[in-house]
Amino acid sequence: MTARWAGRASAATALATALFLASCGNVYYRDWSPSYNQETIHLGEVGHVVDARSVGLAGAGRASVYGAEAAVSNPAALASLSGGAVSAGGGYRFWAYDLQSDPGDVQAESTFGSFAGSYAAGAWALAPERFAVGGALWTPHDYTYEVGGKNTGGEIKSRGALRAVGPAMAVRAWGVSLGLGADFLWGRQTITADEEGFGSFDGRGRGYDVRASAMRRFDVAPGWRLSAAASGKKGAAVNFTGDADYDVQFPPSAGVAFSLKAYSVSVHVDYLYTFYGVMEASDADVARVIDAVARDAGWASLGAEYVTAGGAVARAGLSYRPWYIRNAESRRVDSWRYAIGGGWPAMDRHGRLDVGLGYGRRGELASDGYSADIIELQATFNYFW
Repeated sequence: MTARWAGRASAATALATALFLASCGNVYYRDWSPSYNQETIHLGEVGHVVDARSVGLAGAGRASVYGAEAAVSNPAALASLSGGAVSAGGGYRFWAYDLQSDPGDVQAESTFGSFAGSYAAGAWALAPERFAVGGALWTPHDYTYEVGGKNTGGEIKSRGALRAVGPAMAVRAWGVSLGLGADFLWGRQTITADEEGFGSFDGRGRGYDVRASAMRRFDVAPGWRLSAAASGKKGAAVNFTGDADYDVQFPPSAGVAFSLKAYSVSVHVDYLYTFYGVMEASDADVARVIDAVARDAGWASLGAEYVTAGGAVARAGLSYRPWYIRNAESRRVDSWRYAIGGGWPAMDRHGRLDVGLGYGRRGELASDGYSADIIELQATFNYFW
């Protein structure tokens, strides 16, 4: 190995280690660790948007992923690598919501934030643009939760995190890329409550999940390229032990994505459908909660990118996803997300720094009895060699 390649290997190893530690430093449960709650599990929050590029596109762009982050969002895209790649990032998500019951006797207000979307991924092309292997350590569910207000009877606080680690691989044959990924899930959930009738508990969970995707890229004309992808996940079975006396089945999902590149401009369209019908729980109270909120739902995203001659990228996106609030009617509310972002080349164009900022709005307090504002900030770094 020449000194040049030895230097690159050493730099890549050091960078991968640093990114891994920086992005996954909260993998162990601490007092300040982000958390998720029962409703998060039952609603089946989709966790494929982990990198800043996806955040800046409001969830779109899976058909044109080209870094190690594909191990999470679209394993088939790993087959496009010609060498090695590492990717890592993290961000912060802030929530503010109000909930009012139909008679108006209960008003709950909550503001909370959490470290969101932390991940570290690596991949290596064993056969350039033909066969690649990789893996990721990431956070599919990462929330803090506090709620209390007028006539609610007290406050509820939840703390914990759900993590995922697993391998991914992709192969390209006859112009089609096929990818497969698996995850081992583990986490902890602690709920403390002074509300009457709502118990406190400390439970630990573990489970697994499998996802697959396929992708094809077409050169439509000089300067024009069309990419199409299809993906699906089995749905994770998470088993809790300790004071949490229930098991939960995460819903499976399937989606399609398209990206059209015309010289310096790219347009991305994504649609993801989540099947809630198979969700189940052994605990009767939890089963009633699932029955109240679980509904099949689609998530549509539209995003665009513009690349300058210097390699900098500007992004914007819009997405819509219906949402169901838990009350007697389990009513659907509208959920919109607006996003902007940017990217810059680094390290002699072997690296890329991306940032994304999103704002989401769910429901209207006057008509739905529920409203929420969500602000998300994400930063990621990719390195190729």
